[in-house]
Amino acid sequence: MPIKLDTRQLAGQPAETLGRQARADLSTIRHPIESTHPIRVFDFLIDGMLRASYKKPGAASTARARHRRADLPCARNLSILVDLLRDLRHQQAAAYQDLHDWIVYLTIAGKRPKTLYGYGREIACLLVANPDTPFDEFTTTMVAAQIILKSERSRHITRSIYNSWFTWGHQDGGITTNPMGRVPKIKNPSRRPKDIFDPVEIELLENLPSPDGELWTLLFKTGLRRGEARRLNRAHINLDRARLMVHDGKGGKDRIIGMPPAALAAVADLDLSGELGPYDYLWYSHPGGTRRRVRHTPIADTTFSRGPKDPNPGWYERGITAAGVRYLNPHQTRHTYGWWLRAEGFDIEERQLLMGHESIRTTEEYYGRLTVDDLTDKIAMLV
Repeated sequence: MPIKLDTRQLAGQPAETLGRQARADLSTIRHPIESTHPIRVFDFLIDGMLRASYKKPGAASTARARHRRADLPCARNLSILVDLLRDLRHQQAAAYQDLHDWIVYLTIAGKRPKTLYGYGREIACLLVANPDTPFDEFTTTMVAAQIILKSERSRHITRSIYNSWFTWGHQDGGITTNPMGRVPKIKNPSRRPKDIFDPVEIELLENLPSPDGELWTLLFKTGLRRGEARRLNRAHINLDRARLMVHDGKGGKDRIIGMPPAALAAVADLDLSGELGPYDYLWYSHPGGTRRRVRHTPIADTTFSRGPKDPNPGWYERGITAAGVRYLNPHQTRHTYGWWLRAEGFDIEERQLLMGHESIRTTEEYYGRLTVDDLTDKIAMLV
């Protein structure tokens, strides 16, 4: 049953009132399997959020913190919680248990929590749209109706996740016919060079004041994913051998990246600054809003990047704004690296190894296509 809380009516009320109202609306929720027992975990979530977010004036140690906490809008935090609760509607669907079993199967297979969450959210949309449909009664039309709602550049991902779920169900005996058999296959959209940072934008970002400019250089010259960058420790870099060790990368795998001179110089400059210890993490945080940079632990994902619309920008968005360049999502720094390797003449197998792609097909899909500029350069060399 969806939660119906009008946050506009709740705005401005004390935390205790908000908690009572939320608990009253949550009291009717039932677990999809044990329908006779209310879900008490939501009570815990409500209490935890309100206790963590509501601070009385004077509870902080500094004037800046007191001002920030006194103005903290509890109603906005509650609306975020309500949105999360609404996302649990798929747990009431007839096929939810099959989704749960599939997630357990993927967990045993070694899939990462972030991957499991993404898969679950995609299937959840299908279940919410068809709450009364058992697993073995999904049709091609139902599946196609959800895929068409996605943007053209992400439909192939949704189709792939749906196909994995129904294929598992068919192999496991949960369904007799796989509805994906008649869903058209969708080609991955070609990655266009305009989706990457151009040389001028790279120069502006790499010339930001230290240490940010050096960190942008590492992104562009090593192709690190955002999670790999957040967990990059100074101990993982060997300047003498020009190597960078990626620990616990995508899929929990490790790999070694050769570092070009620009990346080596960036790390050397960070060493000379005196801020970076031998076991510090390269990306930093500002605890409590202070100017002090802390590198003892990996920074949080939201500290690294929060997206272009968040009023509290992360490290990535602050750099984009300071350099005055267009916004591209953090993964585009990795695509920029892939196209840079291609422009420098690295063959497809070398690029696969440096980028850590499990399959060479992935490298070919994103960075293997010829462009008009490639052909023009070759034609210009003809006699």
